Amino acid sequence: MDAPQRDDVEGGRIADRSAGWSASWAARARSLANLVSGTMFAAVFLIFNYKIITRYLEHDEAAWADEVSVILFIWIIFWANAFLVRDKEQITFDLVYRQVPDGMKRWMALARLVLIGGIFLWALPGSVDYLLFLWRERTPVLGLRLDVLYSCFGLFLATVILRAAGTIVQLIGPNWRDSL
Repeated sequence: MDAPQRDDVEGGRIADRSAGWSASWAARARSLANLVSGTMFAAVFLIFNYKIITRYLEHDEAAWADEVSVILFIWIIFWANAFLVRDKEQITFDLVYRQVPDGMKRWMALARLVLIGGIFLWALPGSVDYLLFLWRERTPVLGLRLDVLYSCFGLFLATVILRAAGTIVQLIGPNWRDSL
């Protein structure tokens, strides 16, 4: 593997192209995840309106609309928490955390990440096993396979584990204050 190419030196710090590339890749991936999430929300809105129109104007029941709405809501929740909601944007009880010095915040963050990442890592094999088992089951109206439907949960678990591991590495590193 080639060493990163050094572009410029400012104030004694060397900037690499690889850091810029990874940041732009992450921004593009986040934009794509945002687009997918927004599309799912738009689909829920359209399906909800379709259901209202068919029920009250045509006196017809669109049972598939309920099922698709529930599926989209499940995907929106796990997709957004996996790819869009940052750790700092999560709802937390941080009255104590905000009052302690940075060194203590670091240890509290490490403990939280080890705990959450560890629990999710412990739950991953059983969850994946159950998700794989669900190929036998189908949704009542559309007959969609439940393993495909709930695969977003496996994706969510894996993403939380990887994000926790990445943040732990950053908190152990020399620039740990950037991760608080």
